[in-house]
Amino acid sequence: MMDNLEDAYSRLSLTEEEAKEVVFEEGTPSEQAEEIALSLVSKLMTAGRFNARVMKNVLKNLWKPATGLLGRDMDSNLLVFQFFSPANRKFVLNEGPWAPSEFEFSTAHFWVEAYDVLGARQTKAFAEFLGSHVGTFVDCEDEQMFGADKAICFRADIDVWKPLRHGASVKMKDKTIWVRIKYVKVPTFCYGCGKLGHVLNSCNIVAKSELDLQYGAWLGASPLKTRRRNVEAKMEDEKRLFLALWGKGGNCAKQKQPICKAHDQSTSRG
Repeated sequence: MMDNLEDAYSRLSLTEEEAKEVVFEEGTPSEQAEEIALSLVSKLMTAGRFNARVMKNVLKNLWKPATGLLGRDMDSNLLVFQFFSPANRKFVLNEGPWAPSEFEFSTAHFWVEAYDVLGARQTKAFAEFLGSHVGTFVDCEDEQMFGADKAICFRADIDVWKPLRHGASVKMKDKTIWVRIKYVKVPTFCYGCGKLGHVLNSCNIVAKSELDLQYGAWLGASPLKTRRRNVEAKMEDEKRLFLALWGKGGNCAKQKQPICKAHDQSTSRG
């Protein structure tokens, strides 16, 4: 069929207008590179069907990019979003886990909160250690937040095909401690097998009737904004308490210090 069409076209006598070459102005490599740099490929982690058009509208309303956003279907469960501002793209990427780091979609960025971490261990080095144990360390919260409570928050690239981790057993010099972890904005996951993308009702690994479920809603952490707000409020309360006790006009500041007088025992009379 194709050969017949090619033969037919080869015998056509083109008009002057048809024979005239039309020049297509392709974008420069730099422009194309800029478009790619401002794009994100997303995958919906679900075994069920979904409406791509509705999903694109939902995400647009959720992200609210100031400079606009274009979305198009790429493949099954894949969507491509074109941003027009590096800041908008960075916001969406940083607020993951809707931004897997590879096209294989084997990993995704998660903000992770590690609990029962006492003050001496609340350092960036310990956050990097935990991040590399859970997945691949990416970043951590502002170090000024360390020490405000018994948790530290870091960002890690985590394998999305493995069950969520409950925590990490860390061997210290004098003892072994168990560090509980929670995930910020964790997507839908199974309370039976701990994997993302499905719920217990559709799990083919753990039976729905299983009573001793190893996973649950407790693996989800509060949004980062809530954590920051709570920590900042606690730090402000501690600051006010400190000023009340030791600052100008505080009760403790008004207490007179005892005065010690030295005596020359050699000249004292018996």
